[in-house]
Amino acid sequence: MSEAPKQPLRPNQAVIVGRIDNVRQFEVQGKRTFETRVIQAAVDQYSSPSAVAVMSHTKLGNPGDDVQALVSVAGFRDNYKDREGGTVQTARNTLRVVE
Repeated sequence: MSEAPKQPLRPNQAVIVGRIDNVRQFEVQGKRTFETRVIQAAVDQYSSPSAVAVMSHTKLGNPGDDVQALVSVAGFRDNYKDREGGTVQTARNTLRVVE
């Protein structure tokens, strides 16, 4: 398992721990980028595990590998229309590995 640095978390940082489910590679502005989907352990035997997507410029591992990564948390506001035509205000979160 890759280890996150042993340092205090700074504002807008988190540690993601789980098992890699999928890795997708693509280019952003000419730079190789990886989107790694991580399945996190369920909190108990009756809950479903959660999944998060983590962006990085280095490959974190392969499907089936356990991973621990320090990430910066960011995002942007988003709005959409619901079925009744009302506006729903939400946020889209992004997690990027601190490299």
